[in-house]
Amino acid sequence: MSQDGFEVEFCRHCRNSLFNLKILEKDIELIVEESSHIAKRSHERIKSGFSACPNACSAPQIKDFGVIAFIIPELDKERCVSCGKCYRACKEDGIEFKGYPEFNENCIGCGDCMRSCDYKAIRGEVRFKLLAGGKLGRHPRFAQLFMITENPSDIKRAFKKIVEIAEKHGKRFSHIDGCVDLLNSMIKE
Repeated sequence: MSQDGFEVEFCRHCRNSLFNLKILEKDIELIVEESSHIAKRSHERIKSGFSACPNACSAPQIKDFGVIAFIIPELDKERCVSCGKCYRACKEDGIEFKGYPEFNENCIGCGDCMRSCDYKAIRGEVRFKLLAGGKLGRHPRFAQLFMITENPSDIKRAFKKIVEIAEKHGKRFSHIDGCVDLLNSMIKE
């Protein structure tokens, strides 16, 4: 979706998707339609990327606002048969296999272990990393993590705050000095 002052990119929902972000599209579209933010050139547009898994194909790390879905895997030892399929499926060395799989700090929450388990012994609640302030250009900057949530309505609320901040300052969110600190103070209100 691209409209005057915005570039909004949702992932294509491939087999790696952990959450159907399409349920947010209409609400995000409405926020964009109601906004007074106008950009004459591409670099002035508020850019956002919504990814349904840690592969982050919509590049949320380099956008004004980004969302990355992930899980925190949990093992049901009663269902686990210790086959090791999850261990072999993990591309991140996020599992140590000691009779049963144990998830370590390398786990990125992609869900490959969960999808590989024939016994449904691995589950995980979907969470969302919310990022803000990223940009490319002459002075590139990765977006900063400002919230982890399990509530999709927090995503809409944060996006709306970013738009409000940009409108108030008359420029793209990531071009405002201290933009993420400003967002954090507004979110806490």
